[in-house]
Amino acid sequence: MITIPNMVNWRFNKVSVNVLTHKGWVEIPLMVTRQLIRYLHEGWRVSQELKLRLVGRKVLVWLTFEKEVEVDTKDGNHISIDVNENNVTVAVFEGLKLKELRRYETGLGRIVVNYSLRREEITKGHSTKDELIKKKLRKLRERERKTDVLRKTVKRITELARSLSAKVVVGKFSSRSKEKMESNKNDKLRHRIHQWSVVKFLEMLKTQPIEVAEVSESYTSSINPFNGEKLRKRKQTVEKVIRVFNPHLMTGSAHEGGGVKVLKVNARYLESGEVLLERDSIAPLNLVRKVDGRVVVFPSTSPNELRVTLYDPSRGVPVAELEVIKSKEKLRHG
Repeated sequence: MITIPNMVNWRFNKVSVNVLTHKGWVEIPLMVTRQLIRYLHEGWRVSQELKLRLVGRKVLVWLTFEKEVEVDTKDGNHISIDVNENNVTVAVFEGLKLKELRRYETGLGRIVVNYSLRREEITKGHSTKDELIKKKLRKLRERERKTDVLRKTVKRITELARSLSAKVVVGKFSSRSKEKMESNKNDKLRHRIHQWSVVKFLEMLKTQPIEVAEVSESYTSSINPFNGEKLRKRKQTVEKVIRVFNPHLMTGSAHEGGGVKVLKVNARYLESGEVLLERDSIAPLNLVRKVDGRVVVFPSTSPNELRVTLYDPSRGVPVAELEVIKSKEKLRHG
């Protein structure tokens, strides 16, 4: 990959790119696509950076387009986000009143582990420098699949934020805290965390036409958002399987016949007094309190009726519901 950081050594001419080399200026004609035409006619401009890659006798060109947009936000409208290993949990607030909880099932942690096992099978007894092994590894397309899931999740959140004119609140995630987290995990989970990059998600989110604010996420996952009491993080219970009838996910004959979809979800609950709290829903509820210090108002109904709706990021449809607060007697174990 060749990166040219500014336009001193390259020029964009709408239908071609000129690059300055040791032999002078070289013109690279571009393949005109609908996306390129749309960017050229809708007020977008090319950024300073250009990326190139030589593939045989062809040249792949990466152009980045920029556009200034005005972002309007309503006071008290927030969308707080907590990025987890296999999901992205979102709390939606209007006028500082909780409207809904969403959880986008990305499954990235499981994807990474599955690809890791597949790579081990391919490279077993072979060198990774072998051309045939390199070709097989390239066909796995792990990065493309993870990026696609992230992009679709960011798209859903952006659409939601723009429809509500809401500010998006995310927790700061430093590399130092990441290293600290990894030091306490086993090898397989450590590898999974290395692959699942929160930084990549934030980069994608910040390129969207929405207002993004980063706040400290300290203690957001260890405090009960309803009463402020400290949670017992060592007292974790997992609800492993949820069976769901979901015609929205059905396609073809399965949809026509009203088929049944069995969806496997790991719902982690932490002990808080006499009840259990769904772990992934805790942090986004606490994050919004750090925006301006005002009190968050929860629904007028009993907190025990609060639900988090699980969404498929690819289709953007709800697939299941989980109770945020659950009694120990009602918990199912697979």
